[in-house]
Amino acid sequence: MKPYAPVGRRFAAFLIDWYLSSLFGNLPVIIVQSIQAKDLVLQSTLNGLSLLPAWIAGILALFCHFLYYCYLPARESRYLLKGQTIGMRLMRIRLLTEQETEISLRALTLRHMLFVIALQGYLTSSHIYLMELFQISTGYDIIPYAQVFYYVVILLSLIHYFFFKRGQLLQDRLTKTKMYPVS
Repeated sequence: MKPYAPVGRRFAAFLIDWYLSSLFGNLPVIIVQSIQAKDLVLQSTLNGLSLLPAWIAGILALFCHFLYYCYLPARESRYLLKGQTIGMRLMRIRLLTEQETEISLRALTLRHMLFVIALQGYLTSSHIYLMELFQISTGYDIIPYAQVFYYVVILLSLIHYFFFKRGQLLQDRLTKTKMYPVS
């Protein structure tokens, strides 16, 4: 049985991936903001957009998040092993199943799009777009309630990681995946 990825490398990979995926996910929002304003707008928010452009930008931003966290790691390439993002590659760690086999696109999609964005959304930029789309579409501001929910889920995930011997965050436990070092 392989040892788990060290927490420091895992956290560094998270920071790198969070930054890169935020930049990548912000591009469609900036482009749609600029098209609507007919000028370059460097604003990574859906606020100020009318309903249809907001939905287009939000869906494209989520698609960019999917490409970064799900599609690219599901494919082996010249530079990335299957189960690796750019941050994981730089930190020499890899996401595998609990049985130490390669992870599927389905498991990556569940892990990142459902469990990370929906349950621990405060850790990604994509959750902001989801909340803004909800607010633009309904007129209700759910951000304060969602933040409390996210903080509680993140706290539970960290408790699970540090106090149980498995070394897994909630999204890992729910998708039966683990982070392993790459030699």
